[in-house]
Amino acid sequence: MSLARWTTTAFHEEARAWVAEQLADRGMTLTGEWEQPHARPWSSALRFETTDGRVWFKVNGPGTVHEASLVRLIDERVPGLVPEVLAVDAARGWSVSRDGGPMLRETAPPEQLWPAWEGIVARYAEAQLRLAAAGPAVLAAGVAEVSPATVPGLLEELTGELAGVPVDQGGLTAEETDGLVAMQPAVRDWCAELGAIGVPDSVQHDDLHSGNVCWGGSVASARIIDWGDTTWGSPLGTMLGTLNSIAWHAGLFGDDGRVDAAEVVRVRDAYLEPFTAYVDRATLVRGVQLARRTGCVGKALSYRAALTGAPQSAHQEMEFPVRAWLLELIVSPAAT
Repeated sequence: MSLARWTTTAFHEEARAWVAEQLADRGMTLTGEWEQPHARPWSSALRFETTDGRVWFKVNGPGTVHEASLVRLIDERVPGLVPEVLAVDAARGWSVSRDGGPMLRETAPPEQLWPAWEGIVARYAEAQLRLAAAGPAVLAAGVAEVSPATVPGLLEELTGELAGVPVDQGGLTAEETDGLVAMQPAVRDWCAELGAIGVPDSVQHDDLHSGNVCWGGSVASARIIDWGDTTWGSPLGTMLGTLNSIAWHAGLFGDDGRVDAAEVVRVRDAYLEPFTAYVDRATLVRGVQLARRTGCVGKALSYRAALTGAPQSAHQEMEFPVRAWLLELIVSPAAT
């Protein structure tokens, strides 16, 4: 298991030697101070101090190994969106980047972050539009396509997969299976409508929240991290995780799963502004509604990928997130 290895002295020494070698070409030297803030089934990070500022080493597991190549691609095509990438070992899923600053959620309480969020999501949307032409390169990096064209088939595949797993191991009951099968025609219709809106497919971070934004003091200097859940598909799918997160942290997440508080809607509208060059706002709002509903399939698939190779206990500790997100299709607010 990757997680067990990532916390060993041998791995720490191997990672440190690799980072030192990569930084030497830039005239940077490690000072000896380091820390491993977290190690999870899908990735781990080591923080190193250097003679030219703090850097972060990241290692990804088999289901998110594409992140190293992806952040390098993004850094090249949209400079400033991610912390500067200093080196990548794509085969091993290793990368080292400059520090991007403190996490946004550490800088102020949620009720003070609305202006920052409005600016951040607008920048991110503009980046998605710039990256829309990079599809072949993104997919070649190993990013999965979870688009309006592929979601119906992926839903059918994942439903069948979980139907064959015992319930106490994260599988579906017969009733849940029937419910998801019954949803498939609606999902096909929603995906067809979403795909016809006219917004191009692009990179979709799928986990854009205040713990994955580094705040350098301004919207312009903000950097987005942790791209391991990224897929290729409708860019509007980002609004599932992002709106849920900002609403929840601010105490504005409705009991019925709705995220329609005025502050949250302003963030959504700021995100949609760059897309109005393609289609009118009312259609985009409908697109967000569709993408949030069909995005439950993408979230389930992201967890399946992230937990690749992890023991059953990891799935259980997280309350079987693959199943949980798939079942959101049945219980979340309707897209019709």
